[in-house]
Amino acid sequence: KSKYLKNLFILTSGVSISQFIPLLLLPILTRFFTPLDFGLFALFMAIIQLLAITTTLRLEVAVVLPKKDSDAILLCLMSFFFLLFFSVIIFLLLLLISSYMPHDTYTKFSLNGIMIYLIPIGACSLGLYNILYSWNNRLELYHNMSYSQITHSLISTPSSILLYFSSYQAFGLIIGQLLGRIIACLLLLKSIIVGINSLNILHMRHDAYILLKKYQRFILFETPQSILNFLCQKYIVGFFSAFFGLSVLGLFDLADKIIGKPLGIISNSFKTVFYKRLTTAKDKISIFKKSVILMTFISFLLTIPFYLIPDSFFIILLGSEWVDTGKYIKLICPFLFVRFIFNVVSPSISYTLQNQYLLIWQIIYFLLLVLLFLLVKNLNVESVLLLYSFFGVIMYAFLGLISFFLLKNHISN
Repeated sequence: KSKYLKNLFILTSGVSISQFIPLLLLPILTRFFTPLDFGLFALFMAIIQLLAITTTLRLEVAVVLPKKDSDAILLCLMSFFFLLFFSVIIFLLLLLISSYMPHDTYTKFSLNGIMIYLIPIGACSLGLYNILYSWNNRLELYHNMSYSQITHSLISTPSSILLYFSSYQAFGLIIGQLLGRIIACLLLLKSIIVGINSLNILHMRHDAYILLKKYQRFILFETPQSILNFLCQKYIVGFFSAFFGLSVLGLFDLADKIIGKPLGIISNSFKTVFYKRLTTAKDKISIFKKSVILMTFISFLLTIPFYLIPDSFFIILLGSEWVDTGKYIKLICPFLFVRFIFNVVSPSISYTLQNQYLLIWQIIYFLLLVLLFLLVKNLNVESVLLLYSFFGVIMYAFLGLISFFLLKNHISN
């Protein structure tokens, strides 16, 4: 009968199905695309994710907070305006850079025409999806959000397989991902179009100024925090590329696709519902504690099975090139276990509008991570992953404590 649990179930079941589809087709993808292809895809996704979370100035994160729907819609529109503006700037910069690049450099970095268009399109489509996702969360349209996730998976992975047989083979994984994201955006558009039509155009400029001033903390603190958070997640991508090569990066990225990304997306789904629930719940501390207990139980169920699967299973499933995938998964599971739990309750910080604490935590995390990788650069891959995992456990447990005490202090005041 709990509406909170019901919403969690609706959104998470959709997200789980959306993650199962690419996992089901993964053995086909790994036989068509090489670790190098997956490495290039990981690099592309890293670029557009960074652009998508920064070019909106993180105003979409504040969409669930205003009391009036008209204010929330205005935040969505401002987010999209900044997204579109910066996407055009990025396209023009890529066009300018490409005109001065030698042909060999062109080919090496795949910036010969198609990538100039794919990067801004990818950033714009992902940024728009994030905005629409926040709006649908405000209205608690979790069925729509689930359908959009499932549709994205149903289109992106099969499209990648089909594109392998086309002249765009090298970009199959990338273009498939973009097609799925654009169609997923279309599924979430309807509810916000109705709201936009009800806006008072005469007062929009004045209201926009007030909202920017009220939620400036999201611009000043949430935006740099998101950049640092992204860099912390992707720092290992650059580290592996530099010290172990793109093939090892491809192996790690596949391990992350099998366990890290699904857990992250499911965790973010819980996080989405928790954030909305926090704005309406009377006993917010109780919701926090129950969420931590529930996430611990679910995280345990999702990670422990990977320790029971023998490494030989991945050779049979994926092919001999992917022999180390199971080993990588086991090494990063402790970190993913703890991150899954405390990522969900971290919106408590945004709810209290104490975003500066999240930024401070992220700065410390980033600096310590850079120091860690400087110290372990001469170690082998397995040792690096083990230390990286242990470090993540400590830092995310600390984030959980910060979230709890800030929420408790906010309620007391």
